[in-house]
Amino acid sequence: MRGCLTVGIDVGGTKTAAVLLADAGQVVARITEPTDRSGSPQEIAEFTEGLVDHLLREASCSRDLLKAVGIGLPGLITPGRIFRDSIILPAWRNVDFHSLLQPRLGVPLVVDNDTTMAALGHMATIPEHQRPSCLVCLTLGTGVGGAILLDGIPLRGIDGTAGQVGHTVVDPAGRRCDCGSLGCLNAYASGTAITERFLELQAEDPVPVSTTLVAERVGLPQAISQGDPLARRALDEAVNALIVALSGIVNVLNPEIVVLGGGVASIGKEFIQSIQSRISERSFPAPARRVRVHQAAHGPMTGAIGAGVTATELVLRADSDTL
Repeated sequence: MRGCLTVGIDVGGTKTAAVLLADAGQVVARITEPTDRSGSPQEIAEFTEGLVDHLLREASCSRDLLKAVGIGLPGLITPGRIFRDSIILPAWRNVDFHSLLQPRLGVPLVVDNDTTMAALGHMATIPEHQRPSCLVCLTLGTGVGGAILLDGIPLRGIDGTAGQVGHTVVDPAGRRCDCGSLGCLNAYASGTAITERFLELQAEDPVPVSTTLVAERVGLPQAISQGDPLARRALDEAVNALIVALSGIVNVLNPEIVVLGGGVASIGKEFIQSIQSRISERSFPAPARRVRVHQAAHGPMTGAIGAGVTATELVLRADSDTL
């Protein structure tokens, strides 16, 4: 029925998304579960195996039809594919997650950074003859992840830290970031940071709490959509920080496409349009006119689909090597 089944998994700070893909990238099954950020690497490996089996059961497929698995993890991945560290999974240090998970699955496995997988997932939706020479991807979720693709190939750097746009400094005397530095984009534009700022503004507001929306009750996106002025102010501050960071990226890298994913980017088209319209405020005119800001093609599933596509490419390369 399906010659090549692969699974893609995106481990996020809040949720873990997983998809089962057939030959042509068709999504056969999908699942989203909460992420246990306190889980050990061994526990996450067991959890991941459970997701794979759940997807196969949902599609009425046996394990022997599975050809490969891709997984995106929220942290720094060395060129040797060792998970170095992460502010999302702070207990993980120098973890060889491939060696933990692959024996459980018994199929080829590729492990990479979660935003790199999201960048690849978005790139896969662009016809080959239209693909950009430079694509920058930011995921705005629990943290701000970053990835850069040059001619479709992830820019990694000799230490595996290239592309960490979330730790671009937008205010040297600004907020303390979880990484320990001051003024990182991550401290302004992640969903966590925006919600925290919303709550700070509420606490400072002389208007009684009963007259404004409460973040924990309705959620930040709903507060914004319902016109809460404090939620809008918190989001505007995040947009200002994004413009500072992205303008520098546009000047340095001259990308054709900037992809924004994660929960913050899913607020709506207005958010993406606001970034697009303001990108020229600090950028050189020519690259500002060229760059296009896109919402991640598959929404919250873009990273998982990118991981699945990467796993499929792993199988295809292996097949071609045997011909």
